Amino acid sequence: MNNPAQIKRFIFTGTPGSGKTSCLKKLEKSGYAVIYEAATDVISTEQAKGIEKPWEEPEFVDKITLMQKERQMHSTGNIQFYDRSPFCTYALGKYLAHWKGLEFKPSPVLLDEIDRCLKNGVYQNQIFFFENLGFIEHTDARKISYEDALIFEQIHLDVYKEFGFDIMMVPKELTVIQRCEFILEKVQ
Repeated sequence: MNNPAQIKRFIFTGTPGSGKTSCLKKLEKSGYAVIYEAATDVISTEQAKGIEKPWEEPEFVDKITLMQKERQMHSTGNIQFYDRSPFCTYALGKYLAHWKGLEFKPSPVLLDEIDRCLKNGVYQNQIFFFENLGFIEHTDARKISYEDALIFEQIHLDVYKEFGFDIMMVPKELTVIQRCEFILEKVQ
């Protein structure tokens, strides 16, 4: 069992399709604990149930938040890398509200999780931000346009600044291996 005081949880965030998952897979192969993005799994699960656009459902953000919390609570390893966090889910909620032309009102579930993470210092204050690569590759879960991805990127930057995180930009011109080396130098 890990000593909770020794666990370091690092958030990877940024633009969709910016290389977060590629780095996480490489780090996982190197023996590090990796916790993958919940939103993609929520989308896949909901689409398997016949819901074509689960991001338009009212409980979408809460489902992501609860899955993230469950994964975080059951993760092991003294150094853990997270593909997104509840703060990203907050940014997603802001983006979805922006997209619908609505005022963003975070749910009690999301606010409680944000509060828990901040009060307990769940994540390291330093986050790794992956900038856009100048294009988007679409997947079943990633259907965002490049233009919208830039808006999404800025919302993420703004949210992490709002919550007081130190943003470490991961150089986009580096290879996956070089990016991993860059990250590991910062976490040691």
